[in-house]
Amino acid sequence: MEKSMKTNFLMKYPVKILLLFFATIFYGNFILAQTEFKIPDPPSVIYPVNDDAQIFTPEQKESLNQKLISYKDSTYTEIIVCTVKTLDGDDINYVGARWGEKWGIGQKGKNNGILLLIAVDDRRLTIQNGRGTEDAMTDYISSSIINQYMVPYLKQNDFYGAVDSGTDQIINVLQGKFKNDSKEENSSYGIGFVAVLFVFFIGFLFALVSNNENTTYYDRNGRKRRNNDDFFGGSRGGFSGGGFSSGSSGGGFGGFGGGGSFGGGGASGSW
Repeated sequence: MEKSMKTNFLMKYPVKILLLFFATIFYGNFILAQTEFKIPDPPSVIYPVNDDAQIFTPEQKESLNQKLISYKDSTYTEIIVCTVKTLDGDDINYVGARWGEKWGIGQKGKNNGILLLIAVDDRRLTIQNGRGTEDAMTDYISSSIINQYMVPYLKQNDFYGAVDSGTDQIINVLQGKFKNDSKEENSSYGIGFVAVLFVFFIGFLFALVSNNENTTYYDRNGRKRRNNDDFFGGSRGGFSGGGFSSGSSGGGFGGFGGGGSFGGGGASGSW
């Protein structure tokens, strides 16, 4: 009986039901459109500092640009700073990841770009990493940079100090020079590193001994003996290896971009 009533209702008001269905979809999309921040199109030439919120003086902007361009020229890693007034209620991590993808921050194939996004009126900021930098720029380290090296400046409305300090620490992380105040993490990292070295050393010795045991020679009387004269086996001699070459990009500044692929990791904070 109940099933029959539902069937009769659907047959009696098909147009109203369809209208209600499409109205629900339209209204839902309308709400989403109202809360999704529209990321600007990338400029023809992408500079490191894109200050839509106008929080930097021309001198401060130039100083940051020069530092980040110089770093990109020497390492090919791109660090971009973007500022906006507000994200209109959108999630800053989500916006940052989409921003990095849309602008193609980082080198093509390497995805070695990092985006520092600040929403001034929202009092929020985020560091988003390209997939090529995620091993060094973990979420924990990104959060440490924000809270330890940027938020104290932001609480004093010193935006330049915050960004200058934050980008310095990002560069330190990528160069292996970052100092974290967390003793617990540093201690666990140190123990893990020593353990890996110990296992590697034991395996290396085992390989050498195995190679030595399998190496034999014959003395002048024709007797077969172990090769105790050369522990490492094989031919004696020195090691040969290649060196590292470095260079800088020539010509004028061609702008950032070309990569992308942001994994949605990173960290955010507020002040």
